[in-house]
Amino acid sequence: MSRTLASRIAVGAVALMALAGVTLEAQAQCVTNSQTINNSGASVNGVTDGGSGCLNNSGNVTATATGVGGTANALSTTGNGTITNSGSATANATNPFGTANAVIVNGNGSITNSGTASATANNLGGAAFGLTLNGNGSIVNSGTATAAANGSIGAANGIFISGTGSVTNSGTVTVTATHASGIQARSINNSGTVTVIGGNGGGSSAIALFALGGTVVNTGGVFASGGGVTQFGIQYDANTTIINAGSIVAPGGAAIQANGGATNLSLTLLPGSFIVGAINFFGTGNTLNMNAGNQNLTFNTLTGVTVAGSVPFVAVGNQVASIDPTPFGLADKNLMDFTRGISGVLDSMGGSGAPSGPLSSAFAPSAPDSMAARVEQTFAAIPALAYANDQAMVFKAPTMVASDGRAIWARGFGGERTQDADSGLLGAHTSFFGGAVGFDILARPDLRLGLFGGGGESRMSLDGNGGFTNTSTGFGGLYGRWGFESFGRASFLDFALHGGGSTNSTSRTVNNNALPGGIEIATASYNSSYVSPELKYGVNIPLWAQYTLTPSLRVRYVAGFFGGYTEAGTTSPLTVASRTTQDFEERAELKLTRATPVGPDLLLTSVHLGAIGLERVGGTTVNTVLLGAGLPFVTPGRNDTAGIVGGAGIEWRTREGISIFGAGEAIGFSDQSTVWAAKGGLRVAF
Repeated sequence: MSRTLASRIAVGAVALMALAGVTLEAQAQCVTNSQTINNSGASVNGVTDGGSGCLNNSGNVTATATGVGGTANALSTTGNGTITNSGSATANATNPFGTANAVIVNGNGSITNSGTASATANNLGGAAFGLTLNGNGSIVNSGTATAAANGSIGAANGIFISGTGSVTNSGTVTVTATHASGIQARSINNSGTVTVIGGNGGGSSAIALFALGGTVVNTGGVFASGGGVTQFGIQYDANTTIINAGSIVAPGGAAIQANGGATNLSLTLLPGSFIVGAINFFGTGNTLNMNAGNQNLTFNTLTGVTVAGSVPFVAVGNQVASIDPTPFGLADKNLMDFTRGISGVLDSMGGSGAPSGPLSSAFAPSAPDSMAARVEQTFAAIPALAYANDQAMVFKAPTMVASDGRAIWARGFGGERTQDADSGLLGAHTSFFGGAVGFDILARPDLRLGLFGGGGESRMSLDGNGGFTNTSTGFGGLYGRWGFESFGRASFLDFALHGGGSTNSTSRTVNNNALPGGIEIATASYNSSYVSPELKYGVNIPLWAQYTLTPSLRVRYVAGFFGGYTEAGTTSPLTVASRTTQDFEERAELKLTRATPVGPDLLLTSVHLGAIGLERVGGTTVNTVLLGAGLPFVTPGRNDTAGIVGGAGIEWRTREGISIFGAGEAIGFSDQSTVWAAKGGLRVAF
């Protein structure tokens, strides 16, 4: 059927009949038209190249053939040539067996269309063609190409090259006819939309893409439909390579179909691949490269087919199923982000007492007339804001609070991770938020201890509507700060131990080509937990009047314990065994704090900059079962990543012992991810 259609295209295009109407011609230079032209006749041209081999149109050209068997060419060349259309080219054939060509090159050459090319044949046996090249060359379409043969036993083609050549389509191709073909060429690169609707039975057909033995790359949408018709998303000749990262939809037929007994098909499925309809291999020398996750595909046969892939997959009988490992690769990273938020609300929660040894210059009284001394004198009389040992408050180190050592607080945190594709991970976005309340006391003048508890949620969504994971977490733990002197400066050691339990729900969007809609939603739920100890060492270095520089080092360890589960809602459910993740995080930071008296209160502002590192340690194998076959795989993503962190904060301390706090930061990691986070809350000393 496709060969018959191709023959008719070539014959109808080359056999130009006697033409009537107005024709723009030029013998020695490119014909350029920016006018509105409307020609009609038994057979008619709109604008031709006049023998120059070159035609540029930015105007509106309409050619209407009124004769039986008449031909209408809106834009055409008489031989080898180049046509560029940025305007409108419309061809109509109104009587039986008429042919309408919107844009046609009758030889080797090229067509570039960024405008509109529309061809319509409105009667018995009519033929309509959008962009046609009867020779070798190229067609580039970023505009609209439309072909419709509305009469019975009509044929239409959106884009066609009869010889060797390539079609690049980033625009829209729409074809409607008894025998309808979208794009036919040896090489096709489609990132646009091709929609083909076949006619009313009687051997009619709808072929979205027809590959003549070359390479087809589809990152767009290819759709074939029609009642009582043979539907092919992509039909291919022997020695064809198909690379798909888009949609191929032919729900009433075959998404991918050999022409006759065509052999040697190389089919590669990339992330983003969505197929509805049969996939039919024939002959020998066929290969399947399964590089797309979350596929549940049925083939006519896999006998003799070489199957390989870059994602976890299994092949059983004539079925191939794969999974996207991205959620497994991001599970520990998302947990690190969430627990970093918890760690952040504990950071600088309250000061320790004065160091047990001799006071350094940072703790010594300031000069009587200095700004620092005046602030110290003001706050020394406020028990809630003085040091535990009744020393005057140190203006240059404004983290110490509560002379009698008790405080309660409530803080919240939130943020988002944006993960770009990297090292086996696809793009994903994770949002998280939580809150905690706590209570702490001075166990002794140089040691503060506290308890806290809280909860939060996170949601990870995969790009391309690939699925999501929702997590609700309750957590709690203890924390403290020990104040001492090192390097002749006031120093501190923060420590914390916290853990929590979570409930998780997952949803995975699976492409099943045997279903009319092509979609299955695989769901599951499971429990998880974590434990995390951490330490932070810092030194407060007074700079001048109102400023303190605090270099610090922090190390965290997080162990995550994820329960097993089996999915529901899919004909290829995935079973996942329980597993443990382990990660270390190191952070080196410089923080500059400025303390400004505002009446009887104190305003603290700060900026910080540092480096951060993450290491995945321990076992990285995920054990799963798919289609009844064991499918272990290594957790994707980088095991070691580094990043730069920066941010700012503000805190308002009142003489009544109330502190209001807020801060934000951004982290850029080497694994193509970015984390934005914010925190804030209230602390009351009493």
